[in-house]
Amino acid sequence: MTRCWILYDREDLMINGFFAGRMFETASDLGMCTRIVTTDDIPDGTPDAVINRSRDWRLAESFEEKGAVVFNGSEVSRICNDKLETYRMADAVGVPHLPVSIPGEDLPPGPPWVVKSRTGHGGGEVFLADSVDDLEELCGRVGSPLIQTFGTPGRDMRVYVLGGRILSAVMRSSDTDFRANYKLGGKAEVCEVPEEAIEMVERVCDRLRPDFVGIDFVFDDGKAVLNEIEDAVGTRMLYSLTSLDAAALLAGHVHSKMSL
Repeated sequence: MTRCWILYDREDLMINGFFAGRMFETASDLGMCTRIVTTDDIPDGTPDAVINRSRDWRLAESFEEKGAVVFNGSEVSRICNDKLETYRMADAVGVPHLPVSIPGEDLPPGPPWVVKSRTGHGGGEVFLADSVDDLEELCGRVGSPLIQTFGTPGRDMRVYVLGGRILSAVMRSSDTDFRANYKLGGKAEVCEVPEEAIEMVERVCDRLRPDFVGIDFVFDDGKAVLNEIEDAVGTRMLYSLTSLDAAALLAGHVHSKMSL
């Protein structure tokens, strides 16, 4: 019987208890010996599989070194939870993104610029700078800042990918904020994925081999360009807008991989 741990930071588990619970129920129904574990209370021993929702790539790597199969693996977690590493990966596989730099380098085209943390997620630590003075102030406020050219405001698209296959895509928009994140009050609707974005998804998946991620795109002159990749991707939009049970699908994916 496959021993499977579902790994969360404790604070994230409190927010995402429904998703964790659905994974637990489905994995258990599929015959896996399943346990929800938090990063501050890791039991002794090593499971066969770890569904890593902690965003901690070093912890994922430590499980891999002990022989566990980790979903998403440590390399996916390392790259996707560092936006600069994400853009470097994108450059290596020919996936376009808006120009970006770090403090001390030449500025990308602007103003305005977007200033965001390399390690932020969910729209947190993302700000708009309309001048060099704003830019300097925001870079001093944001941990590990990135500076990026500003694209089309208040509109982006998330593509959900499971096992290399597109599950669904959602267009997010906001009339009041340059960020379109659903959890920040943006609107969302299911959409078709543009051809150029499908090709980018395929290139990312060929390079990273992720198990379950959200690949986010912004728009530049009407064309989709990569924005970021969410490792422990949120699924509220999928449950709100579709009949997909993302937690059950992820648990099923893990069961299938472990049964090979």
